[in-house]
Amino acid sequence: MSESLEISVEEAAKLMHRGRSYIINAVVQGTMPGCYTISKNGRRNVFIPRKAFMKFLEDWNRSPSDALIDELYKAYVNKK
Repeated sequence: MSESLEISVEEAAKLMHRGRSYIINAVVQGTMPGCYTISKNGRRNVFIPRKAFMKFLEDWNRSPSDALIDELYKAYVNKK
């Protein structure tokens, strides 16, 4: 069976170690990939594309110190 094109809010929250509200708010605010609709009763319905989320997660998990270490390593290797 092929993987779904969508990732659920619950799965995204689990992968990011955040709550459901955090994920929904991030999509609504545009800081996380996805789109949303608001129903007449005010419920926010969120769609998060799996590939875009996984790319976002890959970039989000990378701390600035990792990037610094990579650049220092490249500078060191190119110096030789």
